[in-house]
Parts: sequence; C-alpha cells; structure tokens
Amino acid sequence: MKHKLIIYTICLGLIGSGCEQDLVEKPLSFISPANFFTSKDSFEAAANGLYAQLPALYGGEAEKPKELFADYNDQPSATENTLQIWQNNPGTTYWAFRNTWQGWYQMISNANQLLEKLPAASFLTDVDRKRLEGEAKALRGFAYFNLVQLFGDVPLRTQTVQSFDQVAIPRSPQKDIYALIVADLITAEQQLPETAAQGRVNKWVATALLAKVYLTMAGNPLNQTAFFKDARDKAIAVINSGKYSLIPDYGKVFHNSAYTSESIWEILYNGVVSGNDRQTITYPGTGYSPILLPTMAFVNSFPKGDRRKDWGIVTTTKDQADNTLRPYYNKYVDPEFVSQNLTPTAVAGKLIYTTPIFRLAEMYLIAAEAENELAGPTLAYSFINTIRERARINKSDPTQVPALAGLSKDQFREAVFNERRWELYAEDQAWFDLKRTNNFAKVQQARGDKLSVPIGNYNNTWLIPDFEIQNNNIPQNPTYGK
Repeated sequence: MKHKLIIYTICLGLIGSGCEQDLVEKPLSFISPANFFTSKDSFEAAANGLYAQLPALYGGEAEKPKELFADYNDQPSATENTLQIWQNNPGTTYWAFRNTWQGWYQMISNANQLLEKLPAASFLTDVDRKRLEGEAKALRGFAYFNLVQLFGDVPLRTQTVQSFDQVAIPRSPQKDIYALIVADLITAEQQLPETAAQGRVNKWVATALLAKVYLTMAGNPLNQTAFFKDARDKAIAVINSGKYSLIPDYGKVFHNSAYTSESIWEILYNGVVSGNDRQTITYPGTGYSPILLPTMAFVNSFPKGDRRKDWGIVTTTKDQADNTLRPYYNKYVDPEFVSQNLTPTAVAGKLIYTTPIFRLAEMYLIAAEAENELAGPTLAYSFINTIRERARINKSDPTQVPALAGLSKDQFREAVFNERRWELYAEDQAWFDLKRTNNFAKVQQARGDKLSVPIGNYNNTWLIPDFEIQNNNIPQNPTYGK
C-alpha cells in the first residue's frame, strides 16, 4: 500500500504542477483514485502523504531564498545560485523557485483529491470525516498562504484536474486566494481536535495559522488594517489556551527530536528515512562556509545578555587544525558533527532536530505587533517583554535584554520588527517579514553596492518558473531590475 500511495501521490502532484508534458506521460504503475479511497486506512494514508511533503517545502533547500534575502545574512559562496539570490538577481529558471511552486501545488492537488472523496466515504464516522476535512483544508490553506505571499496572484484550484482543458487557468487576485485560505482555516479550526499526534495539525495550529494570515492581510500589499484585531485575538487565544508554555531557557527550544511545551506545529525527522536539511545550509566547517551565515552587524545588534545570541549564534568554534570557523546559526547544527570536522555532505539527512513552523513565542510577537497597530504600545508591552525576559541569560538581572517602555507607536513597530529577527532568525520568517512590513529597503542599506540589482517594488514577489509561464500562458511577475 505504501508503494501504491507514493505512485499515486506523484501522479497527482504532476497534474497539480500544471505541466502538460508530465500529464501525457504514461506512468509505469498507477492506482486510480476510485480504487484507492476504499477504507479509513486509505484516507489516513492520503493524509499522511500530505504531511510527507512538508520537509522538502519547509525544511530545507527550497527554503533558502527566504533567508538569503534577509538583510542580516552575510554574502554566501557562489554556488547553486545562492550568490545571485543574495545579490538580488534571481532568474526564472532557479530551481528553488520551481520546486517551491510545484511542491505547494502538488500538496494542493492531493488535498483537493482527498476532499473530493470524503463525501462518498460512508464507512467513515462523522468524527473522522470532519477531522480529515480539517486536516486537508488546513494544509491546503497553508500551501496557498505560502504561494500567495511568495508569488502574489496565483492560479486558484479547488478541484482536481480532470482534463487538459483544465490545466491552464489564469492567475486569481490575491484577495480571492486569501478568502479561500481564511475559509479553509476557519473550517479546520472548527473541526480539528484540540490535540493530535506530533507533527499533525490540530485546532490550535489552525488558530495560530489564522493569526499569521490575518497579520499578513493587514500588512503590505493588501493593507487591510482591520485584520489587526483578528490577528491579535487569534494570537491571544493560543496564548491563553493553556496548551502551551514558553521554555524558560531559549537554548532548550531547539536541538530536540520531539515537541516541547512551546511547540505548536513542527516537522519531525528520524534520521533514517529523512533528516533535517536545514543543518546542511547552516553547517560550518573547514574550507567552506554555510549558505546562511550571520553578518557581524546582526551579531552585534543583540541586546546585552541575550541568550539568543549567546547560544544561538556560535562565533568561537575551532576546527581540528585550530582554525576559527565563520560564525554560524546553532539552531539546526549538531555540535557533535562539528567537533568531528564532518563535511556538510557527510551529515546531510542525518539530523533529527525538529523544524518549527509555529511556536508560542511567535504568538506573543504577533499579539504585540497587532495590539500596537490597533491602540499603540500600552497593552503591547506585556507581550514583547515576556519574550525579552525569557531571552535573558541571567533572569534576575533586568539590565540584560531590558524591558521596553516609553516608546511611540512607530518606535514600538520597529522594536517588534527587530525582536522578530532576534527571536526567529533562520526560521524562514525573514522574507515574509520584510514584505509584510514593507522593509526591503533594509536589504539595500545592508548590502549597498554588493547588490547586482537594486531593491525595488519587484522584490514583493518571486519570479514564476519559466515553464509555468509557457505551459499555463500566464503573465510573469515584474522582472528584477526593471
């Protein structure tokens, strides 16, 4: 059954990608949807297949551009197009753009297939049917949320492709994409249980997702500021749910193979079937440097006594020849591998640390940002200062990462932006934050003439892969530099 599911998922994914050439290739083995969805186990297997797509989309190489664009990351080596991305000069053939587009649409196609088969599944209990619908819609909403932020207007598919005539569809306005995202997540929030197996979505994952979606809708480019209230309320609901709590020591938030009290939604690995690829792009070593590495300006920007710098950014590691390595992010690096002077290739796929998608700390920062936009910082201080207090190396010393006070609304807005960088660096939030807060100019300020192409309005979207333009006959996003 597992073998058949893999083939089935791939076939659906090819349809979802919109590539006509793939559609006409005859698969060597195929099980039709009608013959597949015949039991509860088959639906569970299909749901598992949705989760199985997450590591490639949210945990590794396809995520590089979102952090490479960050103003706090230093210049990488000229390999695998990473330097071109850092220099703001991507091309339409860049594989990370292609894999991101295809991967999320594969998930959407597979979720649509599951949703279409649910109504006729009389053997399912109402509880199971609602849960499976909630899972599929949460993941479909999450997929569209990533696509619309990265590419802007995108094709909107809510049904599986049944013929060649349905392959090429136009791009839908962002407001229509967000309407589906919100509807999907509200359904998920209502129908998912409060608890679920680690790695799967539950009610509170949907609530956290809604908080982030509403915050994004309130910012650039939609600027629908009324949604700040919804963002604040959903974030506070998660905080007050009693399901989660901040880990007192920031250094214990990461380097775990299972959920902690702070985990809302994370990707799990076993190191045998799969491993965390984020280690590969942040891993240091002799004779090479990480793809993602912090600038010294970022290292020096942290408040005094900040554990997020003290533990999270390693600046003094030496190799076996006593050479000091470049500073590196510690969140996804196993120190045992570093001490053995292993290469990135040698450790690829072996790391079992979880990848956080949502953790409680971000809910505090969403609540702080949204509350400030609604009514100024008076009530927002408690949220951001909770995060700052946790960051102190010495919790009894209030001069370390001091509590914020006396800021204007504009000053607090900048403080939240900086706090998100210090708290969430290397967690694939950077590009989204720069876009949502209209702060791409910070990249220009940080890199100056090192950029091949200056920052412009075109930075608000990634370039759509060229084969999608050709196959679907849809317009391209603005070319960088034009």
